Amino acid sequence: MAPGFFDRLLSQSATWLILVGLVAPLPPALAQTNGRFTLDGSFTYSYDQLQHGSTTFAAGHLEGGAIVSSGRGALFTEGQSFLMSCVVFSESSADDLNLKAPCTLTEPKEGDGDELFVLLSREDGNLGGGMGHGDLVGGTGKYANITGQCSYETRYLSTSILVTTYDCTWSQS
Repeated sequence: MAPGFFDRLLSQSATWLILVGLVAPLPPALAQTNGRFTLDGSFTYSYDQLQHGSTTFAAGHLEGGAIVSSGRGALFTEGQSFLMSCVVFSESSADDLNLKAPCTLTEPKEGDGDELFVLLSREDGNLGGGMGHGDLVGGTGKYANITGQCSYETRYLSTSILVTTYDCTWSQS
C-alpha cells in the first residue's frame, strides 16, 4: 500500500458522511416543535344584543382572513394565509366584560386544508375593541396536538368590520 492511502480513505469517508448528513432528514427528536408567529386579520361581524337589566348579552359570528406577518418555526411561515371563522358570546355590564369566541383557522384550498383551533377570551374593556387572550387548542393535520398562547388586540373600524393582530407562541407534542 502506498503511503497516505489511509489518509485519503479517511478524507473521502468524512466527505461522504458530511454529504449524507446534509441530505438525510432530521430525526423527529430534532425537528422543530415550537415557535412564535404574528397574525394580522380583517373580519366582518354580526352580533345580536339583548339588554337584560344592567347587563348586555351579545352573540354572533365573525368571518374573514388572516395572514402570518412574521413567523419563527416550521408551522407558521411569513405570508401564510388562513380563512377564519368564530362564534362570539359576551356578557357585559358597567364594570365587567366576559367575552368568549371559539375560532377555526383553515388553510385555503391551495394549502392542505388543515385547521387550527383557537379559544379567544377577553375580560377587560367593552365590545368596542381592546386587548385579549387566546389559547391554541389543537387542530387537524399538521396542527394536531398543538398548544400555545396568544395575546391579541381588536379594533372596530365600522359597524360591521374589525381588524385584529395576534402575537402567539406555540408548541407541539
